[in-house]
Amino acid sequence: MPDASEHLSATTEAYDRVAVEYAEIVRDEFDGLPLDRAVLAAFAEYVRSGGPGLVAELGCGPGRVTAHLRDLGLEVFGVDLSPAMIDIARQEHPDLRFEVGSMDALDLPDGALRGVVSWYSVIHAPPRKVAAYFAEFRRVIAPDGCLLVAFFESEGDPVTQYDTRVVPAYRWPIDELARLLGEAGFSEIGRMLREPRAGERYRRGHLLMRRLTASK
Repeated sequence: MPDASEHLSATTEAYDRVAVEYAEIVRDEFDGLPLDRAVLAAFAEYVRSGGPGLVAELGCGPGRVTAHLRDLGLEVFGVDLSPAMIDIARQEHPDLRFEVGSMDALDLPDGALRGVVSWYSVIHAPPRKVAAYFAEFRRVIAPDGCLLVAFFESEGDPVTQYDTRVVPAYRWPIDELARLLGEAGFSEIGRMLREPRAGERYRRGHLLMRRLTASK
C-alpha cells in the first residue's frame, strides 16, 4: 500500500495529465444540475447568515465551483494539489485567488475560514485517511462555520473502491461519512442524495455540516 506522500504524488501527476480535458468536460456542468446548484446555494446562505468571512474550496480543480460560490456572494478562494489545474483556474478566473496545496495540511491558521467546500475532493483519499482530512477541515473552520462535502454514495454497499481515468476513488455510505464528520466535530444541517443522470455511473451524496463550538 503506498504511503501518504506517494498517494499525493500519484494524484497530482494524474490530474496534471488530464487537466485541460477535465476543465473542458466540467465547464458547463452546473447548467443541467439544479439539485447540485441548490445545495451550493444553501451552503452559501448558511455562510452568509453567520457574517462576512473567507471560504475555501478544497480540491478546486479548474475553479468552476469556486467561481460559482463567488457568484453566490461569497469571498472565496481555491486550493488544489495539481499545478496544472491551478494554472487553468487562474487563467479562466483571473479575479479569484487560487493556490497549490494539499487539503490535509493547509497553510492557514486555526479558525481562519467561515466555510469549506469539498466538492468530490476526498473521493481519492484512502479511507483510513479521511478522518484526518476532516480534522484538518475542522481546524481551519471557525466555530459555527459550515462545511459542504460532495461525494459518490455507495448505494447500500460498504466503502467501495472503483476505478477512474485518473487514480482509484472510493464510494461512501452517506451515514458512515456523516458519522466520521460527527466524530471530527461537526453537526449535520442536512443532506441531499441525487440519482445518477444519463452518462453518470453512481448516486451523488452531499452533506451540509456545521462546525461545533467545542471538541467532543
